[in-house]
Amino acid sequence: MERGRSRERHSDQSRDAGTATAEFAVVMPAIVLLVVLLTGAAAVGFSQLRAFDAARSAAREIARGEPQTAVVAEARKHAGTSSKVTVRADGGYSVVTVTIRLPDAIFFLDTVDAAATARYEGDRGGSS
Repeated sequence: MERGRSRERHSDQSRDAGTATAEFAVVMPAIVLLVVLLTGAAAVGFSQLRAFDAARSAAREIARGEPQTAVVAEARKHAGTSSKVTVRADGGYSVVTVTIRLPDAIFFLDTVDAAATARYEGDRGGSS
């Protein structure tokens, strides 16, 4: 009898051989897709943070009365040289918009942008 049981166990094990490989082959594409999506989302998030930081820095430069070339240089220092920086005046305020182009691998979004507004104080005159 024990011999029969041994053969049964052996045949059960041989039927299960390769099952883990097949399950892994089915799950692997989903895992790869998840990693790609998380990496893309992280890249978008970091680019958005860079754009906000660059716009805020440029707005501070405007508030201090710096020339537009210095404002654009400050924004590009934070956002990267390939970024697009626009500065427009709106009454007593200036609006800085920074646009960063995303890599082509992120197919669902082309660019991220951020804007910051600052009141132009100009030269405050007098020494402090």
